[in-house]
Amino acid sequence: MNLRIALILGLTFFTLGLITLPHYGINWDTINHLPRGQAYLRYFLTGKKDYSGLPKFFEDWTIKEQWYWQNPESLFIDANLPWDKVPKRSIYQITDANFDFYVNHVPGGHPPVSDILSSVFNRVLFGHLRLINDIDSYRVYGVFLAACLVGLIYYWISKTYGSIAGFFSTISLVLYPLFWAESHFNTEKDIPETVFWSFLLYTVWRGITQRSNKWIILSGVFFGLALGTKFNVLFVAPIIILWLLILLFLKHFKFNQFPKIIFSGLAAVLIGITILVLSWPYLWPNPLDRIQTVLSFYREVGLVGVGIQTYPLLWVIYTTPLSILFLSLVGLVFSKKNQHYFLFLLWLALPLIRVMWPGASFYGGVRQIMEYIPALAIFSGLGAQVIYARLKSNILALILLVALFIPITLKLIQIHPNENVYFNPLIGGLSGVKQANLPYWGFSFGAPYRQGVIWLNKHAEKDSKIAYAYELIPNFPRLWLRPDLILSNSNRSGYLRLGEYAITLMYQGIENRSYYEMYLRKFIKPVYEVKVDDVSILTIWKNDEVHLKTPLPESLVPNTQVEKIPTGLKFDLGQVYSLSRLELSYADSRNCSALTSGYVEISSDEKLWQRLPEVLPEEWRIAVLGEQPMNGHFIEPFVGQQARYIFLSLSPEDTCLKNILNFKLYVFK
Repeated sequence: MNLRIALILGLTFFTLGLITLPHYGINWDTINHLPRGQAYLRYFLTGKKDYSGLPKFFEDWTIKEQWYWQNPESLFIDANLPWDKVPKRSIYQITDANFDFYVNHVPGGHPPVSDILSSVFNRVLFGHLRLINDIDSYRVYGVFLAACLVGLIYYWISKTYGSIAGFFSTISLVLYPLFWAESHFNTEKDIPETVFWSFLLYTVWRGITQRSNKWIILSGVFFGLALGTKFNVLFVAPIIILWLLILLFLKHFKFNQFPKIIFSGLAAVLIGITILVLSWPYLWPNPLDRIQTVLSFYREVGLVGVGIQTYPLLWVIYTTPLSILFLSLVGLVFSKKNQHYFLFLLWLALPLIRVMWPGASFYGGVRQIMEYIPALAIFSGLGAQVIYARLKSNILALILLVALFIPITLKLIQIHPNENVYFNPLIGGLSGVKQANLPYWGFSFGAPYRQGVIWLNKHAEKDSKIAYAYELIPNFPRLWLRPDLILSNSNRSGYLRLGEYAITLMYQGIENRSYYEMYLRKFIKPVYEVKVDDVSILTIWKNDEVHLKTPLPESLVPNTQVEKIPTGLKFDLGQVYSLSRLELSYADSRNCSALTSGYVEISSDEKLWQRLPEVLPEEWRIAVLGEQPMNGHFIEPFVGQQARYIFLSLSPEDTCLKNILNFKLYVFK
């Protein structure tokens, strides 16, 4: 009976996940994972290290005849071509991103197991069966794994504690905002890691409690799948070791049983390492050295804090729905402290302790340690079991427990499909956490792009130009965008206001990352916003005169002084102005050098200097003008910063830009 209900709950989650799948965009890391998965999968299936034999497709994004339009509102193949004419080749089967590229030219990174498995779903559901479109077919993998975890949690907890604990553990997992949202698009790392981690602990638990070496050896398969997805699973080891010590202390375990466990445990570890090495061709040329490279990657990525970091714990508290927070606290305090309890407690605590430890590397909210979510959901179920057992009326208890989940259900419906930026009322929702400036508020990891693309398809004029305000072109698939729309970051026109649409995600820490984005935020009214709790998480602007917030009259600054110094040029405007732009002409000859690096600083008093974002000449302030400086001309735009002094740091010292012929400084009146 428990297994049947587990299957029903898992199937229900899977069905709802598929129905809502087209509401979510792709993870902005997708371009780093799916092409690799396809390259490795092709090698494993055919032995080919390239895409020879497949039809040429998406070789040149500027040739529109090479690509088609897929309706982003549809789960199925819904294109501007007949169904049978839509190419079977995925856009992530990229010619240059082949087997040799990932083995020889891409160092380290995360392991590829889930890249490969999600590519299997793509090849079957899109390439062969033609059931689901190219993009969403990859992400069925994540929904499927999440559904398996839903079924597992019910089966495990209902068998151990009863159906009430099992049901409310499952409901707590399903309604956990981060889990629900990320199961739709975080299919390469965090969701698979969470699922494999959970199945690993279940098989170890079953092997220990039932004295079955077969289950412990089976755990090696899940260890391998988890290890082949992220190295987070290595932190399962202290959970298992500490739990065994607790069992020994509670006399649920004897010393003479250790040899069998050690033997089967070593076999499981060997199975896991074998899966990692066999699935990752990058390791094959030199496994030991290249694993060291991967470990270095894990050490370097993220924020390194000093002292105990409370930020991860605050994120867990503020992103957990109040009903789950309350029930899990009840479960932690009042449920029976038996051998199962301590396993779940270690499961919950150690992922958090790992990232709170002094010097730990951590970034981007709590998605990196999503392994804690099933354990928290289990304690929520145990809390529900405690309340159910202590209330005299079973019907009243059920009504009360179900009622606790109504507010979060309504909230998730309200903010759908942006559940992964949910914050609870303790911090005042997303608006409250923005006001508190908690690191990484609003991080959506790319999911809202799809909503923006759908808006552009419906509202942008024919042949409109589209650009990202800051981000990279692969952040959403080009085939989602209407065929006549021209997507290129070279469309950025800044103060020229040539009418391009600019799209960007909004979150903590991006306020001053580029001139173009600062210009849009300050001077242009949005034409579309995706908002949660009245906070924009995605914005689209139309950069034209019509959408200016206020007129921007300019004037020239008279009698500006310029001083040439070894490190660059310093301009003195005589008094503080609201800066608009600097235009400069210079003598470009063989007797001077091209600019290799430069940046701009401004000051009101020549004591405190503010460095402006972006470096010259690589980062173009206004893309339509091209690289600056160029062919004897140079333009540096501003966004109304208050300053008297402008310093151009230039290298080398003999750069041609110093050979000033004339210049003009424009300010806003």
